[in-house]
Amino acid sequence: MINQLKRTADRFLDRAASAVQGFTGESERRELVMSFKEVYASYSEKISRIVERINDEINQFNDRIEKLNKYRNTTVKKNIAFLGGGLSQLGNIKNVERFAPEARIDPVHMPSKHLEAVESYIETIDWSKDDIFSKTFFKGIIGVHRETKKVNVEAVQQIEEFKTNGNRMLELGNLKVRFVQEDIHILEMYQESVGMIADTIETKVLPELQLIHAFLQCEEIKNQVLSNRELSVSAEMDAGVLVSGRYKNHYRFVKNAFLFFVVSSKIYDSPVLTKLLTNESHDVEREAVSDYGRIITEQTIQLEKYRID
Repeated sequence: MINQLKRTADRFLDRAASAVQGFTGESERRELVMSFKEVYASYSEKISRIVERINDEINQFNDRIEKLNKYRNTTVKKNIAFLGGGLSQLGNIKNVERFAPEARIDPVHMPSKHLEAVESYIETIDWSKDDIFSKTFFKGIIGVHRETKKVNVEAVQQIEEFKTNGNRMLELGNLKVRFVQEDIHILEMYQESVGMIADTIETKVLPELQLIHAFLQCEEIKNQVLSNRELSVSAEMDAGVLVSGRYKNHYRFVKNAFLFFVVSSKIYDSPVLTKLLTNESHDVEREAVSDYGRIITEQTIQLEKYRID
């Protein structure tokens, strides 16, 4: 009996709804609601995919940043410490500051609030059969006609606005992907410079400084013997005496080693890359990293030029 009453009520609501659909614009409203749902689903999926793609690129960047920071805080730190120790015996050097890690990029998130607002709006215009009957019963066909017409006009505007916002989000998303990819490229360029510095210290500067230290010690011991002083193998000779004469290349090497120490320290106690990536133009960033690489190369050439061997 209850089921029969329910079926009867449903048929009544169907007839009531059908009776007013043509005049009130109810058919148009239903089509607009359906269209809005399809547009919403399509853009939500596209936005979700672009957010996922952005975060994939960001994860690649952050993974490389972690490796770079680890390399700077281990290999670079060790080499700079050795270099500073060797140079401190030949002159005054500035202490290296504490380690400054390069910054990661925060992941992006779905524009949840915006999408939830759109979902909420769709729900408000997605009337049920009961709603149609109630509106018609209490407001009359004319009243429902006016309300539905207003809703339909607004819905058309909302759909177009949502499409416009959706397209803008997708464009910005694709731009963000390209920006992060360019950040990764600049990171790789900078990483090459960092690797070059660490390798130069280890393979060229430190061995050469050891030879110069040995040479200076030999010179000092010779002077001790000639002046009948007590021998001291720990004695060091002032590198300033090498400024001229046949040992001037040794002096130039030491001088360049001090300059190289300054550059090397910067990649340890300063987030050089992070500061570069705050620029709005990747052209500026690429040029800055390229210039930095050229400085390192020139310094390395100068060091090589005045090596003893």
